[in-house]
Amino acid sequence: MKYALHYYDTCPFCQRVLAVLPDLKVPVEKRNVMQNRDWAKQQAQATGRTTVPCLLITDDNGKETWLYESADIIRYLKSR
Repeated sequence: MKYALHYYDTCPFCQRVLAVLPDLKVPVEKRNVMQNRDWAKQQAQATGRTTVPCLLITDDNGKETWLYESADIIRYLKSR
């Protein structure tokens, strides 16, 4: 599994997720959608939404799942 967090710096909900990442044993790629608009476009094309934080979960077969809501993202990552 691969994980990529779509976020931006001034989003308080994003900061909530970013704050717990160092304590987790799961590697998560951080994708600031304000610094790289391609990531924002990828998310919008896949989900129809540009809301952050958003966790992109890619399984070993390449299937993508997008997870929204900071509490849900934290809960999911802690369970890994």
